[in-house]
Amino acid sequence: KVLIETDQAVYAVRRKRTIFPVGRFWVTLTTPELKYALDHDHIVKIDTAVVYKQANIFKTYVDKFYALRQEFKTAGVPEYEEICKKLLNSLYGKFGQKTEVWTKIGECPGEPDRVEICFVKGVNRPTKIRYLLGEISELTGYEETYDSFPGIASQVSAYARLVLWHLMQTAGDGNYVYCDTDSLIVNDTGLTNLHNHIDPIKLGGLKIEESTDRLIIKGLKDYSTEGKTVVKGIRKTPS
Repeated sequence: KVLIETDQAVYAVRRKRTIFPVGRFWVTLTTPELKYALDHDHIVKIDTAVVYKQANIFKTYVDKFYALRQEFKTAGVPEYEEICKKLLNSLYGKFGQKTEVWTKIGECPGEPDRVEICFVKGVNRPTKIRYLLGEISELTGYEETYDSFPGIASQVSAYARLVLWHLMQTAGDGNYVYCDTDSLIVNDTGLTNLHNHIDPIKLGGLKIEESTDRLIIKGLKDYSTEGKTVVKGIRKTPS
């Protein structure tokens, strides 16, 4: 945990949502962000620190599934290619996954096992009631699990954010109009500046998903082009 003073919107701070403030503020950073902060003299004060031994723990896993993904892509098997993609993208997050906390609130002998979603007047989010093995329980929160290791998930996320930040700097101010977890929307100048990073085969390389003459951005994860509309939480096609 460090006190940062910066004019760059590069450090993620979690409030009700993730924000990237500028100015002076306290924030918990991992290795890549700490290195960046040190290199740019952004650290004012250190509060606490946790040190781990490091290793390239996912190399074998990533090499295996990325090679499989390319094989399935070449063979024209999009279903297996998508499975490999999801396995690659999801692994690190499992180490930061929280478990549900259920609190017993009653008995229900003979009731079929199920989970009900309940909407309570005056509460801005639904709750869940679980009927299981003759007991009724209420979902009361989430907590870290026995086998979780948030340090791994946060470190991977930090590396990804910094890669995206460096790509934004390469594209140049005014040449990118939107960014998300692993993507940028840029103009022609930004595309030219990013030319050396474009490689649809190389692991970590960029690929051009779409070109458009029309773009409407309404907010986070809510935009449309000539070819598609993206709105978080809404499926591309009805289920």
